[in-house]
Amino acid sequence: MDATTRADTGARTRGSRPGRNRDGLQPRGGANQGGRARRLVGGDVARPLRFVLTGGVAGVTQLALLALLTRHGWPELAANGVAFLLAAQVNFALSVTFTWRGRCDGRSLGRRWLAFHGAIAGMAVVNMLIFAASRTIAPTLVASLLGIGVAAVGNFVIGDRLVFRTHAQAPARRAAPRPEGRADATVKAKVVA
Repeated sequence: MDATTRADTGARTRGSRPGRNRDGLQPRGGANQGGRARRLVGGDVARPLRFVLTGGVAGVTQLALLALLTRHGWPELAANGVAFLLAAQVNFALSVTFTWRGRCDGRSLGRRWLAFHGAIAGMAVVNMLIFAASRTIAPTLVASLLGIGVAAVGNFVIGDRLVFRTHAQAPARRAAPRPEGRADATVKAKVVA
């Protein structure tokens, strides 16, 4: 097989790079387009879309579990509570592995899990307060939509800035103050004098 045939079939020739022809040029519709698409979907720009997808999967999970449990005779309130708790675990797993993947500020998974559930509990209260306040002036479904929307934005911001923050977003740890020794006192005495 000569060099031209190898380049046409994708085999590497001496001095060539993967995804490029023997002249070092990337062919049209090149192998790198998939990488660009992955970076776009996996980057910070697409994070809100991944957040919405994750929330959608968690919502469908909750509804499916609610239907399943009530079909098997569970009381509706208990079934909804269990469905919510299980869907929250799905939401956390997808948040770690999909929405905010690759983010790590040194905290353990357990601490992130606690922070995540604290955030969604707090936003659930906000959701209910907004619903209660707005249903006096808006139809019930509109009031519910307002509560869901505000809670979703709050959950995104809290997830992005606190629960799944990066090292750069983490607060700097301050060193414990050192007790003054003779050397420190001597330096202060020279500065004062």
